Amino acid sequence: MWTRSLLKTNAKAALVNHYWRAFVVCIISSILAGGSTASYEATYKYSSGDAPQQIYSSQTTFPVSTAFFIFIVMLIVAILILAIAVLISTAIEAGQSRYFMEARIGNAPISSLFSTFKTPGYWNIVKTMFLRGLYTFLWSLLLVIPGIIKSYQYRLVPYIMAENPNISSRRAFELSRQMTDGEKWNIFVLDLSFIGWYVLCGITFGIGFLFLNPYLQATNAELYSALRAKAFAANFTDDSELGDFVRY
Repeated sequence: MWTRSLLKTNAKAALVNHYWRAFVVCIISSILAGGSTASYEATYKYSSGDAPQQIYSSQTTFPVSTAFFIFIVMLIVAILILAIAVLISTAIEAGQSRYFMEARIGNAPISSLFSTFKTPGYWNIVKTMFLRGLYTFLWSLLLVIPGIIKSYQYRLVPYIMAENPNISSRRAFELSRQMTDGEKWNIFVLDLSFIGWYVLCGITFGIGFLFLNPYLQATNAELYSALRAKAFAANFTDDSELGDFVRY
């Protein structure tokens, strides 16, 4: 049975000899994964007092065909940026999970962050991680609570994909559901236990989060390790499916 204090103690112990390497990994991951998503919003306001100019006004010097062409180009660019973001961020998230799992038991290199790009299961990782985000978003459309529940239910998917890049998407989701069954509230309380740190990070205008993130990620790796052991004990899986984080 895992406890919050045990996970945090183990996380601190794992970070003792490689904190600054973990810090660099988190910075790179934040730039390539967390910072690689872009949102595009167009707002059009029409009111009786501020009507838009008519396209065919004699004052118009911008042909409709040119405007349409620019719109299409911008749309294509936006789609390409989004696609690249998905291809990079999904693999990086799994790679970060892999790094912190390797770092629990050894001197993991920063290159572990990019290991998912080299595995033959890269496209499977991208697909599964994309579906994870899509499913969580769709559940969030129903109400906020279902989306939160699903985010906890699928929380371990990046670790599962990092450990076995060739596992099917359906099986990865199934395993994550089984491993978090009966644990979601405990995981929520674990997240809540960092609220004091978040307040301090807020006081530093978010700069403190850069230094906190390695601790958070190390704690999450300890959580996966504990729930993974529980899954083995319950015969949800075995070492033929989750064969530990052996270097590629």
